[in-house]
Amino acid sequence: MATYFGEVVFPSSRAFWDENEGEELTDELQAELQININWLKDKPTSMKKFILVEGEIIIDFLKEGLCHDAEEICIIQDKCNKELATIYQVNKDLYICIIPRNFDTKFAGEFVIKISEILSISKSIYLITWRHVSQYKSGNIPNVPSFLRCLYTKDAKDLCKSHKEILEKPNIIYGVAAGILSFAQMMEYQSVLYVLYTDSFVLDSIAAEPLIEVFAEISNQDLHNVTFVGKNFFNKGNLYI
Repeated sequence: MATYFGEVVFPSSRAFWDENEGEELTDELQAELQININWLKDKPTSMKKFILVEGEIIIDFLKEGLCHDAEEICIIQDKCNKELATIYQVNKDLYICIIPRNFDTKFAGEFVIKISEILSISKSIYLITWRHVSQYKSGNIPNVPSFLRCLYTKDAKDLCKSHKEILEKPNIIYGVAAGILSFAQMMEYQSVLYVLYTDSFVLDSIAAEPLIEVFAEISNQDLHNVTFVGKNFFNKGNLYI
């Protein structure tokens, strides 16, 4: 069980602020935090499985593999109608929320609070995010193209089946997925967070294998054939660190 949860606060310097500038910045941030949840059909009263995904290289993979025939049922936007997230219904039991690439993580806390009602009707909450292996802190880094680490809330160990290796300290996860896991721990919801670490900034068929296993496990269905050629998220070149 993960026993260390908390919000990551990014420090900023106030060395050159005067009192008025601080108040103006606070007012500006508060004005930007208006979030609207727009249901395109009747809001479900319960969700057996709710998956939230963030991380640039896995979004298009998920859209093609698991959301191929899914119905878009909810759009979450800010006050300027900028899309913050989209929720798809795959089947009667499975719902998927995708966080776009351009989501500003400084709004993650406010976003989690805003969707708390959705989380409250979700029996099992699965969170999937991505990091480059260069951000993984360990004395024993697996020599493989990709691997998974997880964190889970109390009594949610059974949600992790084939991939149960815990994310060790001092690794830090931030963003919407981390915020939801902390919230789920506090509210005693069942939730597990998977972190996919890859040695590349693009996803190929080999690096995607852990994701395929997890998604198949959660959805109890085979993913649609995913083409790893000609997609924008596979055309960024290879960069190894």
